Amino acid sequence: MGLEVADGPEIYRPSQFWTYLADVNADQLSRTGFGRFKRTINQNYFNWLITRPQDPQFRSLLKSWIRHPTASVLGARLADGDGVEVIEERMRILRSGRSRAGHAAFVALLWEHARRRDRLGLLDQLMEPLLGSPILVQHRGRSISQDLANSALEFYSILDGFPDGIPDGATVIELGGGYGRMGWFLLSVVPGVRYVAVDIPPALAVAQAYLTSLFPDLPAARFRRGIDGLEAAVQGSRLAFITPNQLEALAPLEANLFINISSLHEMRPEQIAQYLGLVDRHTKGVFYTKQWRDWTNPRDGNRVRQEDYPIPPGWQPIYERAHEVQTHFFEAAYEVPGSARLRTRAAP
Repeated sequence: MGLEVADGPEIYRPSQFWTYLADVNADQLSRTGFGRFKRTINQNYFNWLITRPQDPQFRSLLKSWIRHPTASVLGARLADGDGVEVIEERMRILRSGRSRAGHAAFVALLWEHARRRDRLGLLDQLMEPLLGSPILVQHRGRSISQDLANSALEFYSILDGFPDGIPDGATVIELGGGYGRMGWFLLSVVPGVRYVAVDIPPALAVAQAYLTSLFPDLPAARFRRGIDGLEAAVQGSRLAFITPNQLEALAPLEANLFINISSLHEMRPEQIAQYLGLVDRHTKGVFYTKQWRDWTNPRDGNRVRQEDYPIPPGWQPIYERAHEVQTHFFEAAYEVPGSARLRTRAAP
């Protein structure tokens, strides 16, 4: 996968920030293995090891909880905090009883917030896969996870762009999907969905191992070098794993949904424009994006603000708003020209 990216156009080669992060992820995987990746590299994706009420996410959830208090959050307990690490605090962040209790309370508050928005009852039906050794919290007599709660919130935000729901058999492309948490969620709740993961290693390798293990019966176009036969492989799959330069080489996939969560802002400005061009080319539906409102890339030296994204002409905004939990993020959905989203009958 690394050779494929390196041999492709320069515009798709990772920024200095992503080169650094990929090296960190590779080191963590080599030390602790794929079997524990949710305790290591997942903290470099979209899992937050929050332990104190002073954190903005914790504060926003407390405000939500005060409006709808439930005593059950007080009994939440971290199931197992061993081996959890982030870049700066390897295996120390959940060492104390206070930090473990604080993180359990944060995840329980997030879960309660997500449950209040879960009009389809999905959180009662789904359980975080144990593959990858997730950081689980015991709450309401079951094991819950931050990843599953965040995925549910994002799913309902995506549904705001589909008045009749996401169509059966929809094609979904996700750029920079980490280990595949949103892919797993969509494959679990949307009948017949085809999920195309577009990423660089090691994330693409982890997502491929994760999703093909959890959905072994789905036809999968596993990563291959080059583009020979790639078109037919992707078209004949329910799961596909490709690098960004390979996505450029494919004919338009006419995706019903294109997703990018928390990675566009980590790219160089010219890369952001290039990727939005790929979204425009491959989407006939909705683009959902969730990014920092204002972030300075410490490795590449560029600053990206909410208003800096070069949205292609003709895209129709569905909404653009501050996220209700990750308040330092905004989320937005756009109808991409040629969209069929209003002309399809969807599954619930």
